[in-house]
Amino acid sequence: MRPPSARSQSADERAVSEIMGVTMLLAMVISTMAGVVVVMQPFMEDLTDNRDWAAGSVAATQFNDRLLVVAESPAGTGIVVNSQHISDTIQPLRNAEIWQVSADLSGEDRVSVSLVNGIFSVTSLNDTATSVVIQTDLGIEQWALADGQGEITTNLSMQEWMRIDVLDSMNQTIHRWIQIPLDGVQLRTPLTEGTFQINLINGARIEQLPNQPIDVRSFPRLHQDETLDGGLRVSLVLIDVDIDGIERSIGRSLDLESRGIVSFFDDQARNLKLLPEFTGLDNPESRYLRQWTDAYDLHRATGDDSEYIGFGPNGRLSGADGVTLHPTTSDFHLDVVLQQVVVQ
Repeated sequence: MRPPSARSQSADERAVSEIMGVTMLLAMVISTMAGVVVVMQPFMEDLTDNRDWAAGSVAATQFNDRLLVVAESPAGTGIVVNSQHISDTIQPLRNAEIWQVSADLSGEDRVSVSLVNGIFSVTSLNDTATSVVIQTDLGIEQWALADGQGEITTNLSMQEWMRIDVLDSMNQTIHRWIQIPLDGVQLRTPLTEGTFQINLINGARIEQLPNQPIDVRSFPRLHQDETLDGGLRVSLVLIDVDIDGIERSIGRSLDLESRGIVSFFDDQARNLKLLPEFTGLDNPESRYLRQWTDAYDLHRATGDDSEYIGFGPNGRLSGADGVTLHPTTSDFHLDVVLQQVVVQ
């Protein structure tokens, strides 16, 4: 028996069938693409974060290099930085670090200067200290000491650098103490979750990703080496970066201008004491101490620290009392300068 012949479809029926097929195909494609987007979303966010992180890191490195170039330039000179990323993300870090540096400069006495609650305490082991000269960028004061010691309260502002010279009966400087507060800058790059921060403070570059510890990429410029004649030399270059005005219009370039260099030490010295103070919850103090005093800890652990030459803790082994140069009784040449840069 012959099968019944199939019913022929009209043109309208065939058109409706094709439309339904195309619609179902499109629905399948859209569903597949939506699934791909959902699966790929975390990878796309990571890719975007990596791109933003790389852009922020490169911009910070270039900006830090320009800061250091301007810092070495004569006062009143500088360069212009045209970077939309820097202009949009820069902000000041006020009093990010406060450095105290002291050393005996001449004579045989051992002098100590300390600052507690706004009061300076001066002592000299052999009572040769007779007077104190306190100097800032705005003024100068002189005080007399009794029996080589005394407590002093000054009316001079401590907001900027301060220098104290301890003099003997011949008006010769036998000890110098300085305090220098340093400002820095921070660059912030928003990520999918949190902010990527880069701190440029005192020549150092410190990076921190969200919920991660800080990563010190470069350190302050503290060095010790041996001179050609076999002597020791310590050099410390500090940089203060001030932002003149926070409000800036979008697209405005940044002017980096040198405000000159101040030299605090360029002398033979002994009994060095470096005491930096850092602000912030996750500050770089422990990283700096490891960088500067690891060699001392290694020599001490092996029981062979008698001939060690280099930086080590002053007083307590933790370094809480600062850093000094070992051996502490040796004379050395000390250079300490402050470079001043303003960002406008």
